[in-house]
Amino acid sequence: MEATISQNFANILSTLTILSCLFLKVPQIMYIKQKKSAEGIYVQAMLMEIFGFSIMTLYNFTNNYGIMTYLEYPIILLQVYVMFYYVLKFKKMLASSAVPLTTLAYFSAVVGFVTGALPKGILGYLVPFCTPLSGFAKVTYIYGIIKEQNADAVSLTTWVISVSTNLARIFTVYVDSADFKLLLNFLVSTVLSSAVLGTAIYFKKCTSPQPTPRPRRKSVAQHYHSD
Repeated sequence: MEATISQNFANILSTLTILSCLFLKVPQIMYIKQKKSAEGIYVQAMLMEIFGFSIMTLYNFTNNYGIMTYLEYPIILLQVYVMFYYVLKFKKMLASSAVPLTTLAYFSAVVGFVTGALPKGILGYLVPFCTPLSGFAKVTYIYGIIKEQNADAVSLTTWVISVSTNLARIFTVYVDSADFKLLLNFLVSTVLSSAVLGTAIYFKKCTSPQPTPRPRRKSVAQHYHSD
């Protein structure tokens, strides 16, 4: 009975997590498009996100874990692809010869794991690296905010959702598979996402324009003359 209740609650959390991730990166994508600038966003951080999300998606898929326990990964990954395109575009890096070569190698590896051409055991060795990858990516975000002394390019909504979904995933993964590698990854991700959120909130408050006080009108002294 308790197991059934836990599983049902985990399914509800999984559904809410997936729904909240549908627009996780949208605020940042819209900001980049509006400003036509990717200032403060590091390509290295985005590459680490792409590789981390890809490995986690493939690991769960090849191990036949419940789709509801990891569906947010491919959903977020699609959004990161779009965001990465605009970052490269506004950093004027799309013309680089490394872009098509890296893209071809990346998608060839993805297809290889999905079709079984590449052994899934490789992913088991790569999953532990997702935790430091995710960590370095988030530390890079924090570094960028502190270096620029500005968090305007950071969407608080994105990071609130990130913290919430990571917390939810700790519970759902524990109920579904209790996979230690996945639990550790979500725990570290929760802590670091909270750190990014806290840093962004701090610098948004520091850089928010202060209301200018209204100048006081000088009182006109009235002079009374007695005749």
